[in-house]
Amino acid sequence: MKKFIFFIAVILSLTLAGCSNKESGINSGTNSTDSIVTLNEGIWPENEYTEGLPTPPGTVNRALLNETKKYCAVFLVDLTDEEYNAYIEILKQQGFSKVEEVSEDVKGQDYTSTGTILSDGEKALSISYIPGNLGIYISFDTVPSV
Repeated sequence: MKKFIFFIAVILSLTLAGCSNKESGINSGTNSTDSIVTLNEGIWPENEYTEGLPTPPGTVNRALLNETKKYCAVFLVDLTDEEYNAYIEILKQQGFSKVEEVSEDVKGQDYTSTGTILSDGEKALSISYIPGNLGIYISFDTVPSV
């Protein structure tokens, strides 16, 4: 459980870092340690990780591809609770099963943070949602241990 909460915290940290960087296009300065490439802002990325996934509602704020660690992370803004819930249902209809879900009221705020891990046996999705913000970590690795 602690690993899951840590993982969600990492996703949220990446989301917040993405909010301060408004570059568009591919970032020419990749991180040589992790080989992170920033993908086009505003466009749902098309790659082996996102292939076959439904495009979520909202606007892509930031998308990252890491070929070294083998993941794609996409961060979206401008979506509602209803759109988030509908997206989770679409994923279930497409064969994804919930492995774990944690929701927690955010202290001092009037909203709940939700973290969900889903798998279809091929791809693992770790989804972090707070009202208006969605982070999706996509990998082919096994489901993160919780």
